[in-house]
Amino acid sequence: MEKLRIKIIGKLKKELEDNFVEALDCHELKSNQIIFFCDYSEFDIPVGYCFTEVVRSDNTILNCKVLLVNISQQFFKPFDEIPHGWKTISKFEFVDGVIPDEVQRL
Repeated sequence: MEKLRIKIIGKLKKELEDNFVEALDCHELKSNQIIFFCDYSEFDIPVGYCFTEVVRSDNTILNCKVLLVNISQQFFKPFDEIPHGWKTISKFEFVDGVIPDEVQRL
């Protein structure tokens, strides 16, 4: 099976979430949802895409299924996809129902 990777730079700090409430629909995050800063994308990636690996900033890989739920950027506007060539701030949902400890420690 093909590995579908998303490279993350880090987590959005709790105190910054208010800036993205509308764009990322994050009034209340579910226990398996998290907001990541994502590195440049080489492709257009639509909402609903399911990744099988998360590449952390130190280039280590975490095997997990994570669903792309919402996308924004520094102007707090919602996107329908991660655009080619953009860094984004995106909400993800871990399919297995829990955020792995390795991700919580970011």
